[in-house]
Amino acid sequence: MTAPLLEVRGLGKRFGGVAAVDGCSFGVQRGTVTGLIGPNGSGKTTLFNLVTGYLRADAGQILLDGRRIARPDPARLYRRGLCRTFQQPRVFPDLTVLENLLIASGHRWPALAGPRARAGDRAAGEALLAEFGLAALAADPAEELSYGQRKLLEFAALLMSAPALVLLDEPTAGVNPTMVRTMERHIRARHATGTTFLVVEHDMGLVMRLCDPVVVMDGGRVIAQGPPGSVQTDPRVLDAYLGG
Repeated sequence: MTAPLLEVRGLGKRFGGVAAVDGCSFGVQRGTVTGLIGPNGSGKTTLFNLVTGYLRADAGQILLDGRRIARPDPARLYRRGLCRTFQQPRVFPDLTVLENLLIASGHRWPALAGPRARAGDRAAGEALLAEFGLAALAADPAEELSYGQRKLLEFAALLMSAPALVLLDEPTAGVNPTMVRTMERHIRARHATGTTFLVVEHDMGLVMRLCDPVVVMDGGRVIAQGPPGSVQTDPRVLDAYLGG
């Protein structure tokens, strides 16, 4: 097996006397949709924050494409092809839907209007909005979008940088079943073009359909990992979820 695209080794983070992430180790192989699951409070989002530089780890190592990241920084990681979404979608509400994509492609604020935005980036943004079913809303302020549409816009904006690895933090939380299917379709479509995903998700039906392998955390540690079928029946996983 080749070296993982992303690897965490013995990662740790404490908040006071609580170990939110406790010696966590696993890898994400290139070309996979890897699921990261676990009960509430198991450390999944904290781990995302450590990997992407929003929190500083107390212990352990993070490697991207075989190279150690000594001090993860969100902007530098974005330029290296690693980006993420958040549980609550982060968009620029006062900008238009298209302008949100142009910002993601590297435009400064004054260069967003009219011809000052690079034609190629505008075309790429418009194509993504069409792909995500948001083309008719391109000129609307992002604050007017529904919650599910904001999730789609956040995802589309990430793709403006052609990332190698996307970390999705609960992409279908709080949306209706139609939007769940829409999000799944877009993940599959981008995966088919070569994008690697690490997905935190509570919808177990979606995880079992979409992700392989699946990594399970509990108490800040990895307790199981492997194909979805084997993880689903692992006694340690059942115990973590059912408390038995």
